[in-house]
Parts: sequence; structure tokens; C-alpha cells
Amino acid sequence: MIDIIYGGVLGLLAALAFNRIAVFQVKKRTDESAKVEAVSSTATVVTWMLLSGAMFAAAFALLKDTAARLEAIAYISIALSIGIVDFDIKKIPNSSVLAIMLVRTAALVYAIATGVPLKECLIPSLAGLAGGFILYQLPMLFGIPIGTGDVKYSAAIGYCLGAFGYLQAALTMAAGLIVYLIYLVVTKKGSLKTAVPMGPYLSLGVVVTVLFPVFGELSKTVFSQFF
Repeated sequence: MIDIIYGGVLGLLAALAFNRIAVFQVKKRTDESAKVEAVSSTATVVTWMLLSGAMFAAAFALLKDTAARLEAIAYISIALSIGIVDFDIKKIPNSSVLAIMLVRTAALVYAIATGVPLKECLIPSLAGLAGGFILYQLPMLFGIPIGTGDVKYSAAIGYCLGAFGYLQAALTMAAGLIVYLIYLVVTKKGSLKTAVPMGPYLSLGVVVTVLFPVFGELSKTVFSQFF
């Protein structure tokens, strides 16, 4: 119970820190004061803190290994930041994508240093990286424009979560996107052709997969058989 409380408090503090980073990223990319205010407003900060606190508490409840906890909360913090910034200005900062990849790289180095076989660490991540990149290239073949930020973030998610983790994240993203599009159609606030920032839905996939990895054991089994 103490761990969960500690995680929740840490999540509140992390939200404050990442909110300031997000405000800086928004200011750097737009001159619209309304966009900056949307990220820095009290309502946004409080909501962000509550979400971060709850997710960190869940991570500390579900994960017992310290390294796994640190990796998970780093993904959650960066994913929340990317989702909020992209929702606000429809741009995914390259620095955030790089940051989430650096977290995974550090986790891989730590795993290898503690005796985990190289192929067990690296192959799933590289397969996820390739899969995340290729999947977001496919719509372009049919003339559907996809932002380069979305492609980079998708590939980074694959690198961080591995091929099967990316699959779960992609399915979660699709489910969230479908719900939102149905909402637009039902409320007549948009249509199936309405442009939607993908960052928030990709981030939703990251958070759900980090906290509830459905394909975790399947991934280990498949890669151990083939590699």
C-alpha cells in the first residue's frame, strides 16, 4: 500500500514537471496564446496530475520490479505529454519521441548488463520499430496523408513495446479512435473524414499496454522459438 501511495505522489510531481515541458514545447511551436493557455490552465494541470497520479499508482501496484516501474512511469509521463501537446497544436515534438526511445535504450542496456540475453532484449524492440514504421507508411500508399510526427511516434512505440506490445497499442488506439469518430458523427460535430490528431490515441495505446500487457507472455514464447 505504501508503494502505491508513493507512486501516486510521484505521479503528481511528474505531471507538474512534464506540464512545464509541454508548455515550453507549445510556446516554441505556436504564437497563439490560446494554445499556450490550454496547456497551462489550472483545469489542464489538475486533470493531468490526477491522470498521472492514478497511472503511476497503478504501475506501482501492478509491477514489483524497480527497473520495470521506472521504465513504465517514464513511458506514461512522456506519452501523456505527447498526447496533450498533439491534441493542442496537432504536432508531436521530436524531442519527446527521442526521449521515449532513450528510455527504452537505457532499459535495454540495463537488461543486458544484468544478464538478459541480447537477442531476447533487442530483437522484439527492433521488430516493433520496423512494424511501427511500416504500418504507418501503408496509408500513404493509398493517398491518405499521415504526419511525419505520427510515423516517428508509431515507430518509437514499436521500439519501446516490442512487436506484440505494439500490436496491442495499435488495437487500443483503433478502438479509441473509432469511439471518437462515432461521437463526431452522432453529435454531428464532424464526419469520418474529419482530421484527427493521432498522438492522443497512440498515447492511449502506450498507457494501456504498459499497465496491462495482454501479449507479454506470447511475445516471449514466439521470439524464443524463432530466435
